[in-house]
Amino acid sequence: MRVISGRCKGKVLYSPKNNSIRPTSDKIKKFIFDYIGNTIEDTVILDIFSGTGNLSIEALSRGAQFAVLVDNSKDAIQLIYRNLKLTKLLSQSQIIKQDALRYLKKAVQQEKKFNFIFADPPYFIKNYQNIMEYIGSNNILENGGFFILEHSSQTKVNAHHSILLSLEKTTSFGDTAITFYRKKESKFAHRNISRNI
Repeated sequence: MRVISGRCKGKVLYSPKNNSIRPTSDKIKKFIFDYIGNTIEDTVILDIFSGTGNLSIEALSRGAQFAVLVDNSKDAIQLIYRNLKLTKLLSQSQIIKQDALRYLKKAVQQEKKFNFIFADPPYFIKNYQNIMEYIGSNNILENGGFFILEHSSQTKVNAHHSILLSLEKTTSFGDTAITFYRKKESKFAHRNISRNI
């Protein structure tokens, strides 16, 4: 597991010692960042089920301004901290130990805004749809912002009933699928990048 591009390019990150944390593979990570391209620059990231911090670190290396990394696992939080320290990105990040949905509800109450939300939950959990529906019905993404979900290719997710999200693309890599959602344009949404993290 390494940083693919940007100012931390080539840096080998600390990996989990057991299967309780499943990092996004370099192949899938490359696909994600090739797809979103330079739209990552000068943005604010929310990374829920952050695991190793892999995706946020790649984003920050490529020019994102700030990342909030959320995970409910003590082991994951320690690993995220080590990897951010290794890449010297601690000053551009905030690490939060909390349940993902609980954090999302708190962020909405505090009127926080993000340009990208990454989510890589354990494949066995059953609240994919709850998380997607919450993001899709609350103004937590900036106009045109991305919600990027990594999930089992056997799990069908959709945004057909979402007020704010539209399904943009789904691609499968064996057991894993990546689905991109985009925040629909709204004249009532804020257009500036939020730094009120």
